[in-house]
Amino acid sequence: MKPLTDNQRLWFYRSLTLLTTAILVHLAAVWAAPRLIMHVLMNGPMAKTMNMHNQAAYPAPVDASARSVVMPSPDMLYSVCAFDVRQGPVRITANPQLPSYWSIALYAANSDNFYVVNDRKAAQQAVNLWLVSEGANLGGLQPPTGAEVVVSPSPTGFLLMRVLTGDYAAEKAVLEPARRTLQCSPA
Repeated sequence: MKPLTDNQRLWFYRSLTLLTTAILVHLAAVWAAPRLIMHVLMNGPMAKTMNMHNQAAYPAPVDASARSVVMPSPDMLYSVCAFDVRQGPVRITANPQLPSYWSIALYAANSDNFYVVNDRKAAQQAVNLWLVSEGANLGGLQPPTGAEVVVSPSPTGFLLMRVLTGDYAAEKAVLEPARRTLQCSPA
C-alpha cells in the first residue's frame, strides 16, 4: 500500500474533523435540545411568574397575541404544573366533569410523554394520580385509596392539562371551574 501524500493526509483529517463535528452537533441537538427546552419551560421566567413548582397554575386563555408557545391553539385552555418527585410523591387530582374533550399529559425532563388520561379514558371519573420516581423509597407512605401510581422516568417533569373550548366567552362559567379542579401538590 502506497503512503498518503501530504495533500491526501490534509483532506483525510479535514474530512475526519467534519464528520466528528457533524456527529457531535447531531448528538447535542438530539440529546441536549429537548432537555434544555424542558428546563427553561419548568424553571424559566414564565414558570417563576406562574409559581407552578409542584402546584397547578392556570395561564390566561390564548389569543392572537400569545406567543409563549409556538402556534398556540385558541381552542384550548391550559393548566400546567412543573413537578418534582425528588423529595417524595406528588399527588395529582382533577375532576373536570365536562362533556367535551380534556386531557392531562405528563412529560419527563427530556420532553418524552409518559402518561396521558383524557375524557374518554376517565369516563366521567375523577383523575387521582400518585406520581413517584423510579425506584422510589416511599418511607412507609402509601398512595391514597383509589389513586393510580404513575412512575416518572425522571425526577422532574411537566404536566399539561388541555380543555377544549369553542367559545371561551360563552363557556367561561363552566370551563374555568372545570380546569381549576386540577391540583398538583407534594404528598
